[in-house]
Amino acid sequence: MNNIFQGLLQKFFLQRMINQKNLSPETIKSYRDTFRLYVQYLKNVHKCPPHQIGMKHIEAEFILGFLEYLRDERKNQPTTINSRLAALHAFLHFISFERPEYSAVVQRSLMVSFQKIEKRQMDFLTKEEINSLLDACSLNEALGRRDKLMLLILYNTGVRVSELLSLKCRDVLFDGSGSSAYIHVTGKGRKDRNIPLWKATATFTKKYISQNGLRQDDKLFMNYAGDELTRSGVRYRIACLVEKSQKTTSGLKNKTISAHTFRHSTALHLLQSGVDISTIAIWLGHESINTTHK
Repeated sequence: MNNIFQGLLQKFFLQRMINQKNLSPETIKSYRDTFRLYVQYLKNVHKCPPHQIGMKHIEAEFILGFLEYLRDERKNQPTTINSRLAALHAFLHFISFERPEYSAVVQRSLMVSFQKIEKRQMDFLTKEEINSLLDACSLNEALGRRDKLMLLILYNTGVRVSELLSLKCRDVLFDGSGSSAYIHVTGKGRKDRNIPLWKATATFTKKYISQNGLRQDDKLFMNYAGDELTRSGVRYRIACLVEKSQKTTSGLKNKTISAHTFRHSTALHLLQSGVDISTIAIWLGHESINTTHK
């Protein structure tokens, strides 16, 4: 990369992203992955090695080509493509502030619009379907016990998958009896909240930590190889449990189930139980109650 582009990109991450915006590690990781993919795109499609990337490569034609590359080569969905474009837009705004002489180029590139996303009704799980998924977890196997804990916490708390994967044992705080507990969650924008656990969830969590000899600083969720569980790992295990449960629970056959489905189900079931929507907003970590209304 030439000196100007490289310097701006470094300053964008080290100063704007981390110090000024105080963004979460997950957001920073997403932005970092966007630029890793952008460098890969320039290399594969335009035969431009990383050390030759310069300011001309922020022009609109390259950004449009990148979005097509994500759609056609990587088979990304519009939501993912828009997320990548948002990261590029943030960098372009930063360039406009730091180097006004590039404002004309930046403004043309900022005209690259986000893709329209067809809004659909999100699936939710009934209590019967959730119990079916829990029953699909084999408690005779370490993997099954981990999966059950994962589902219990997803449904009990409605946490985002990023919040789930960041949980450490020290984030689960028990009372003296060990049957009552809450988890400490660091959400978007590094905003903290505490969420109570049901007695069954608290008891199972305490037993799981003890059985696996986990220490306070250990991640709560690990994969079979002893590494930290990933988003794709969560997605894969949920898919496996759904496939197994479909044999006995017909309602799961026509639903698209993800970790976020549990979050949606938690909100809906709390509302059906008479919990005030402002309390649900706090429970889910929504900054605006309008998000909860949706």
